[in-house]
Amino acid sequence: MDGDNNRLANAIAEKNYEPVEEALATLPSSLNRVLLSSSSLDDRILSRTVLGKLQDLVERQGFKLGVSYFVRDQQSWLNSVYAHRVRRFREAPDFEQYCDYIMHDSDSWNIAYPSKFRVLSRFPAIATLLLPLSKQVAISDPFLALVEALDLDTPAGEQGWLAGRSSKQNIQPGARGIWMSALCRRLMVETGFDPEVLKRKGKVIRDLAIERGWDGEKFDGFDQPLQDRVSAFYASSNEAFAQEHWGVSWNSLFPVRPAAQRVYAGPQTEAERKEMRRLMVRVLRELRFPWLLRRRFFALYDAAI
Repeated sequence: MDGDNNRLANAIAEKNYEPVEEALATLPSSLNRVLLSSSSLDDRILSRTVLGKLQDLVERQGFKLGVSYFVRDQQSWLNSVYAHRVRRFREAPDFEQYCDYIMHDSDSWNIAYPSKFRVLSRFPAIATLLLPLSKQVAISDPFLALVEALDLDTPAGEQGWLAGRSSKQNIQPGARGIWMSALCRRLMVETGFDPEVLKRKGKVIRDLAIERGWDGEKFDGFDQPLQDRVSAFYASSNEAFAQEHWGVSWNSLFPVRPAAQRVYAGPQTEAERKEMRRLMVRVLRELRFPWLLRRRFFALYDAAI
């Protein structure tokens, strides 16, 4: 139902349910299933209050509420969320500190799945699908896995489902892009500038990364000791969750693999230093960073590099 602006998902996140009800009320009566999909809803709907309101809302419009999630291993989630946080110029500690924050701070995201999804057990009338985002299952494509779980028929004809158009809109900018984003934000703050006021701050370095092919070398913050520590922290809850919902061991769906850390430490040669500095000049220009602060910014940049 939602467009690229996530209008309906954002309304739910802000506890404003009227736009969703209005959208459902205007749908043709021939529609039997309606999907509203957005990662921004993740933990925002996992409360008794929100689920209760959504359940009442859809039932008033003649629907029943279903909730589906694709569950990924914590290492994949941590890498992804951290990279996108840095890409969007959000304040972030180093990667190991971020992992510790997620694991131990009660105000952080909950990615211990038995407790994360516990509230759904209070709503037996809500059809719940918790599907593994894993390469080890028969159907690894998320859309096709959801279609199969809902027992929907494949469209008639030779083509079946039409292939979706691939997009790099939400792509990780690679290890170099993460380094550049983190450094750029830090130096802006050191000049006394608030990067929150910038438009397109999550887009400029991402587009540069795609242009330069950096997105092919994805950031991975895990060295072996950190990966072992995170795996051990979630091991018992993961196993309990997998056995309860899928009837198999967690490791059969998410096999243990050695760490493959990929972190860019900055330019190492004179030619690379010149190239990265030239690209940073371009980034500031496209971000429209204030002219009066650019000399101060690059004094800090040169000192850091």
